[in-house]
Amino acid sequence: MSHQTIIVVGAGAAALSFAAAMPPSYKVMVVTKESVSDSNSTLAQGGIASSTLPYDSGSAHAEDTLYAGCGHNHIETVNDTIRDGQRLIAELIKQNFPFDTDEKGRLRLGKEGAHSVNRILHAGGDATGRMLIRHLIGQLGGHVTLKEYETAADLWIEDGRCRGVWTKDSSGKAVLRKADYVVLATGGCGHLFQVHTNNRSVTSDGLSLAYRAGAELADLEFVQFHPTLLVKNGRAHGLVSEAVRGEGAVLTDESGRQVMDGVHPLKDLAPRDVVSRTIHEKLADGSRVFLDIRHIPDFRWRFPTVTSICEEAGVPIENGRIPVSPGMHFLMGGVSVDRWGETSVPNLFVIGEAACTGFHGANRLASNSLLECIVFGQRAAERIKSRKQAVFACGKAPLPEDITFAVPLCDVKDIQKWMTDHVSIVRKADELRKVKDRLEQLPVQTVNVKEITKSQLTLTHLWQTAKLMTASALLRTESRGGHFRSDFPAADDKNWKGKQIIHVKGDVEIIENEGIVKDAAVQA
Repeated sequence: MSHQTIIVVGAGAAALSFAAAMPPSYKVMVVTKESVSDSNSTLAQGGIASSTLPYDSGSAHAEDTLYAGCGHNHIETVNDTIRDGQRLIAELIKQNFPFDTDEKGRLRLGKEGAHSVNRILHAGGDATGRMLIRHLIGQLGGHVTLKEYETAADLWIEDGRCRGVWTKDSSGKAVLRKADYVVLATGGCGHLFQVHTNNRSVTSDGLSLAYRAGAELADLEFVQFHPTLLVKNGRAHGLVSEAVRGEGAVLTDESGRQVMDGVHPLKDLAPRDVVSRTIHEKLADGSRVFLDIRHIPDFRWRFPTVTSICEEAGVPIENGRIPVSPGMHFLMGGVSVDRWGETSVPNLFVIGEAACTGFHGANRLASNSLLECIVFGQRAAERIKSRKQAVFACGKAPLPEDITFAVPLCDVKDIQKWMTDHVSIVRKADELRKVKDRLEQLPVQTVNVKEITKSQLTLTHLWQTAKLMTASALLRTESRGGHFRSDFPAADDKNWKGKQIIHVKGDVEIIENEGIVKDAAVQA
């Protein structure tokens, strides 16, 4: 009997997949700063990509993943994740997870950007994420404790090992929660930008926590902007799933001309970075862009979430056109981990969007994120279960007064504006330098964990990640996937293929990752 304690920070698909996979011999505590059903995963309208039918194959799925990832994927990770994902999807089907089926009971498979065939499984139409979270919550045993409305503030590192988490509970009290292992599954960093698809809880906490603890962060320059957020009068109301384009919707300008004609062979289903930049250019020229949905039958039934978003925004779907604009959606980079989700800090795991696994490369393939979540949640659980219980002498815990943070004297909105204006879809050196200098020169106040507020923690996390992301974007003097430099508009394979920018303990270095495939098909 283990009786080891594991703290999971986050409550999305990766966190709950991990918690559900741990046996009763472990004590698992899931700490989340919102409710357990309030996460990015819950918002996921896309499905789960998996080659489940005879006309498809894991190798074809891998080829599409590599193509979208612009030759920056870790080839072994791609193949292993897709293979393990097939097995886990089969298990979900055996558990009677309600994947959508046709009138004959066969799986209804959708198609999304850069996929060569229909392979996207959905549940509840465009409510796959919500259905998956509901299912995973139902899989949790009595040994899993949920701590809602509690915010992770810092990791306790002793003798180089992660020994627990400092949190702020619902009353604002600082609490040290000791653990044998800590698993961060906090999502990405959507709130770095003014327009995004992310849940309110996604403020780069895990990236900042891991960096403070001494873990390596990689590929932070690769940020995916989803092409189609519903935008009305300058305000984003929600995501319009890529599955809508997969079912035949097309992007048009005011006069009805198709925006993606002549841009890419896959047109409206080109990789997300290509579509987002194209829409961005149209909007910059003063045009408006719409998603024409007139040729999709039974739209309300097939896309209930999108329909609800349209109704709330006052956009009648009967008109057949939804006004759209790109917004920050997903971070391909994150905390550098191995195939088990382990970081460079012993006893610290990171899974889900907060991790940089090498699966997505420079640009994530649509509907590969939930797949990665369930695979790496399962793998991290397997890794911990395989470990022999080790006893480490636990020293005296630090006093809360000794755990301090440098809180910048600015507002979150300031950081969001700087990042949106200069570190988003299109970047260039002079603007990146200005933002980098501005972020680094901000005055700060020192606050300890006992006194710091949750809003100050959010500001600190976002500020730290903004500095690292801007530095990475300035260093990579090429364009690849989600990183586009107008002053270096082409990929530079000679100098950058297989290279990663790594941040650790205040230092930054450029390394060559031998696992990144050298001969992958790259976007035309």
